Amino acid sequence: MISFGRHICNDFNIAAEKEWIVTNRRGSYASSTILMTNTRRHHGLLVAKLPGVDNRMVMFPNCDEELEIAGHIYHISTHKYKKTVYPKGYSLLENFRLKDDVVTFLYLIDNIRLKKDIYLMKDTNTTVITYSILTPDSHAKLHIRPLIAFREAEHLIREMPIFDPEVKLENNNRKTRIHAYMNMPPAFIYMPDGGEAELEGVWYRDFFYMKEDVSGFDAVEDLYNVGKFTLDLEYNKPKSIVFSTEDVDDMNTAELKNRYAGEVKKIHDICEVTGACVREDDYRASVQQLISAAESFVVIREDGTPYMVAGLPWANYTWFRDTFASLPGIFLVLHKFEEAKKLLESALLFEKNGLLPLNMTMEKNDIKYMSVDTTLWFFYALKKYLEYTGDYSIAGAQTEFFKRLTWIIHKHINGTDYNIHADTDGLLDSGYPGMQLTWMDAKINGTPITPRQGKAVEVNALWYNALRTMQEVADKNGEKEMSASYKELADKVYKSFNEKFWYADGGYLYDVIDPIQSDNSVRPNQVMAISLPFPLIEEHSKMEKIMNTVIKELYTSFGMRSLSSMNVMFKQRYDGDQTARDAAAHQGTVWGWTVGHFVTAYFKTFGKGADSLAFIETVYEPFFEHLKNAGLSTVSEMFDGNFPYTARGRISHAWAVAEILRSYIEDYLANGTNG
Repeated sequence: MISFGRHICNDFNIAAEKEWIVTNRRGSYASSTILMTNTRRHHGLLVAKLPGVDNRMVMFPNCDEELEIAGHIYHISTHKYKKTVYPKGYSLLENFRLKDDVVTFLYLIDNIRLKKDIYLMKDTNTTVITYSILTPDSHAKLHIRPLIAFREAEHLIREMPIFDPEVKLENNNRKTRIHAYMNMPPAFIYMPDGGEAELEGVWYRDFFYMKEDVSGFDAVEDLYNVGKFTLDLEYNKPKSIVFSTEDVDDMNTAELKNRYAGEVKKIHDICEVTGACVREDDYRASVQQLISAAESFVVIREDGTPYMVAGLPWANYTWFRDTFASLPGIFLVLHKFEEAKKLLESALLFEKNGLLPLNMTMEKNDIKYMSVDTTLWFFYALKKYLEYTGDYSIAGAQTEFFKRLTWIIHKHINGTDYNIHADTDGLLDSGYPGMQLTWMDAKINGTPITPRQGKAVEVNALWYNALRTMQEVADKNGEKEMSASYKELADKVYKSFNEKFWYADGGYLYDVIDPIQSDNSVRPNQVMAISLPFPLIEEHSKMEKIMNTVIKELYTSFGMRSLSSMNVMFKQRYDGDQTARDAAAHQGTVWGWTVGHFVTAYFKTFGKGADSLAFIETVYEPFFEHLKNAGLSTVSEMFDGNFPYTARGRISHAWAVAEILRSYIEDYLANGTNG
């Protein structure tokens, strides 16, 4: 549970920095700050993934709320406009709480305590807001003015004279149908416990989204209010308003609440069944929050196949690199083996010329393949799946799955798109000048910030792991000759890697080797030569030198810097406009996901003794504290490279959450730690 009292809630500047987000398995979400002040264009009470639409749609961004007590009006909303904050309902907010994906606000208004709960149904695009008076012998009227946008999450709207949504009251005013555009399905407002509805049609002008302004984007928006909805509240008789894209005759709040409780129980059960919550302290609560966060990235298509979103609240793409690299932490350590299998099988169907996609839209459009490592991360995910399940039948000798795997390796050996090919030394080479094929892919005006053409260190670590995985799979399938050929090439890669990547003068690994000039920049990529299932660096003295260099130059409170702080190209802050942020993204910015590979490599290098466990606890604790900041109960995508390590990027990042969970359960708990 995350909770804040008046010391946070009544300070606008502090509270506006704390964001919450809850999701469902339809790909939709609800998100705002702990004041219900929207600071991003992506915020909203219902941001819906609609069938057949690539982008999420901000249907209901927010509400304007007033509590009427004995004829006196109290504004409980807090909006940031272009020139002011109004009203200042945050001064009435006693407490904010986030527990089990239920967002709760507690207000004290003229000696009446008003509780407001928000939750998003996990199986439908339905946001439920329930209001309860907690003070005995009290009653009040609540006036709610819902704001609508009906726009893509990446765009803003301004007042339009021609905007004339069709709004109709149905079912004795318990249901309001809103049809904003001819080519968009309607949305609905329900008052399942009864109430009064008065249609108006008023524009609220100049909402100001502070996060967008800081990032250099358009930050001003006008929103349309469809009317005033009034609930009569009295002690111990909660009433709800529901925002939904579901067209039903009526909503039953008791049924919705029971259904939601069942979904929450499933998450609690995961925590117990997996043994992830064995410690009876703050670690238990933090791990449970991370398990809930892991759930938030999984979307189930109508055909039952799962896919992942890389981060929240944006973007509207499936990133396959993040999906494969995150699969152990999002699925396997949580014993979601069937979903993991379906994801692997469905992803492999997109193979083209020996490559798997880098990304595509949620509706499988705009597929891009320009990546050297994404396909190799698939083999890592497969290896981890096989470790957890022993289910080698997924890649049985006669399966299309196995045939595609062998084809992929064949194309990597002999050459495929983007100049990806195995060199005569067995190492994987790739790219042309100006082309970004690894995860360090930022460009400014077409020029790479971190040019990594050639043989990149983590790419070859992944390539080696792919070959060893195929050696195992072929052997299990009785393909002895094929297995031997994979072993021969893997042995060659192992020998060449150790001969060519070791930078003796520095005592660590080159980041990229190239016939013209190798790159000896100290970056986190080298750690994967130790952390992956099949390590390339096994000489203990070299392992220690690499890890000592990493700890000295890269390690921070939130993972590893993308570039040594001692490098003249180091950028300590990821801020400013898009160009400034792109320049810093892989030149010092800390990426949260790197912490998992750091932990795994640390245990492999320094052993599993009490000293190592004590040190690794100090690695996790800043992240557990971070769950109370930025994106609540989840982990941010990036952090500044120097103190105070300000959270940046997406407020919730799948790869970061996944790697903390994976390393915590696989490495930390597996070392016998049980509190």
